[in-house]
Amino acid sequence: MMPKSYYSLIALTISALFSNHSFATQTPDSVLKLQQEIERITVSASRIAKKDIEQAIAVEFVGKSTLEQDNGQHIAESLNSISGVLLNQLQGGHGHNAAIRMPINYSGYYLYLQDNIPLQSAAFFNHNALWWSSFNSTIKRIEVIKGAGTSLHGSGAIAATINTFSEDTSMSPAGQFGLTLGDYGYVKAKGYYSDAISDTQSFAISGSVQSNDGYREHTASTRNEIHLKHRYQGDNQSLVTSFVVSDLEQEMSTSLNADDFSSNPKSSGLTDEVLAYDPLRKSRYYRLSTTWEMITDDNYRISLIPYLRQRTNDYTATWRANMPKNESTVTTVGLLSYLSLEPNDASELIIGMDLERSKGESLSFQPLTITTTGWGAKTYQTGHQFNDDTTTYFGASPYAQFSYDLTDQLTLAAGVRYDYNKYDFNNNLTAADDDGYGNRRLADRNDDFKHLSPKLSLNYLLDQTSSVYARYANSYRVPTAGSLYHLKKGDSVSLIGGVDVENSNTYELGYKVNHQAFNMQISLYFMDVDDALVRAYDQNGLSYQTNAGRVTHQGIELSLNSQLTQELALSLALTKAKHKFDDYIVDAGKFDRKGNNLTQELSGNTMKLAPEYVANIRLVYTPYYLEGLTAITEIKSTGDYYMDDKNTKQYGGYTIANLKFNYQLSENIKFNAKVINITDKYYAQQAEIAYGKEKYSPAFGRTGYIGINYQF
Repeated sequence: MMPKSYYSLIALTISALFSNHSFATQTPDSVLKLQQEIERITVSASRIAKKDIEQAIAVEFVGKSTLEQDNGQHIAESLNSISGVLLNQLQGGHGHNAAIRMPINYSGYYLYLQDNIPLQSAAFFNHNALWWSSFNSTIKRIEVIKGAGTSLHGSGAIAATINTFSEDTSMSPAGQFGLTLGDYGYVKAKGYYSDAISDTQSFAISGSVQSNDGYREHTASTRNEIHLKHRYQGDNQSLVTSFVVSDLEQEMSTSLNADDFSSNPKSSGLTDEVLAYDPLRKSRYYRLSTTWEMITDDNYRISLIPYLRQRTNDYTATWRANMPKNESTVTTVGLLSYLSLEPNDASELIIGMDLERSKGESLSFQPLTITTTGWGAKTYQTGHQFNDDTTTYFGASPYAQFSYDLTDQLTLAAGVRYDYNKYDFNNNLTAADDDGYGNRRLADRNDDFKHLSPKLSLNYLLDQTSSVYARYANSYRVPTAGSLYHLKKGDSVSLIGGVDVENSNTYELGYKVNHQAFNMQISLYFMDVDDALVRAYDQNGLSYQTNAGRVTHQGIELSLNSQLTQELALSLALTKAKHKFDDYIVDAGKFDRKGNNLTQELSGNTMKLAPEYVANIRLVYTPYYLEGLTAITEIKSTGDYYMDDKNTKQYGGYTIANLKFNYQLSENIKFNAKVINITDKYYAQQAEIAYGKEKYSPAFGRTGYIGINYQF
């Protein structure tokens, strides 16, 4: 049975659907904050700006006005306003995991971009990738493709593609400076300036400094970033060069057991011995790219994007009993090439090729001597090296996407993408079946993976403001270097390298309507992940990974924006979904010492960390009596979910409220203030059972922020 809060949200949706939308013609621009991006143009699906109703895909965005209203201390604040999107801010810092058409997870089912360029390599996927975007200083828009990406998107674009867009350059002097202060030592200063260099050239520089003492113990962080951009604009071509640098240092905590969650919720979850070591995460990120675009007289659009990218990620794995230290560097050179042409007035063809070469260096060692407890207890000695290796990855991906207008209202689109992925693994340590701590060290080896992804869709324009669509899209994710080569001693050597890519199919129906003061999008989807990697055991009792699992994800997503009155606007994002193990057996062939079968049959169970529903509702109030004021009441809610895959215990979800205020004092000066979790509700943003123990990740309590922004 659905909770009362869910029914309340449905009732509010119905009332909004039947509200009077004629206010838009009477309402001045100052009170139409919610409709500033009402035209609803998106570019992520094809890199060409198109009306949303003309695209057979579930794509939504957070526009500049919403980003300014939120003044988010984390990118999740704005992204969670999109239906079907749930991002968790991990340990109150800059990291995140995601639940988009999937349960909350850390796996590589998502593709993260900035200005259409991948933020990371799929071969070295990190669930925190959005902290490498320029969100803190220069992002003007975020688009989310839900479900499988188009032919332009490669490995990882299974459940969603998130594309952040940086601010453009200006041909006249323009700039802004903002300062935000908040509870728990929060400080963020950011700035942007742009101007012309000549009639054809302009530049922009932006940057930010952010620090925070942390809501919980040992969660303080500092992050700095700078973004330089140069644009050359000719008669029919442009050249945009971008250089991004960021630096992050963050204290690390871990999830809490049930006792600490109830009695000591702000604790770090770490022992005094580990705290004395002061575990930190440090990450530096650099990206240099140039986007060359040319439009010919016969309307050919050509684009080349060469890029150079490097990131470091050094951290202590506080979620593991022995707290190992991990250091990694990934250096990438890549090229995105693209050609769009229109053979006739009724068709469009896009062809392209993505190339990438990444070199990943990985080192893991024991920073201090720790003796673990419980089953398999052992003493880990300081200085032991678990792995020290280099993996070189190469990917080549040609693709094509064709659309044809069958009638004035009906458009057929088809696409295909072929991905070739090759790994070259070199181990700096001597190969061994067991390093003394249960880890296998592989000898040097090569592996490659290939995948073909077809796409097909139909879009039907009902009228000038609405459409319906049907879509099928195949997608995949390639195994990461870590999952391929960082193995346990019990992994069967005869089956190493025997895994393949995970394969996914998305089936989707949608309806879109886009009126002047009212827009809505409804998506009904079914998505499977076939050939999912599961753990099994051979006849000698050795474990191995095999593509033998199948899971399904199905749900309905509703997005609604409506001007209810001249002063009151509504934004609603609502999702109800089911995530099931369809055919899934873990530890097949495993027996304990007494001969008891330890195989886990999960088929038919609900996947853990899969909320029954996710909802975000915003009421935006812009009163006539105080021009320049915008007040936002936001309600965020998630439903119940199982804490383990065996479905033995549920967590009740949460519902919280936030208040946000923006006041435009003058043309140049704006004040903002907000209170997150105004009722100071104590809850876990994530609760699960791992290795037989309950683990809780506390969310922020009531937290206030105040800021000022000067724009010229």
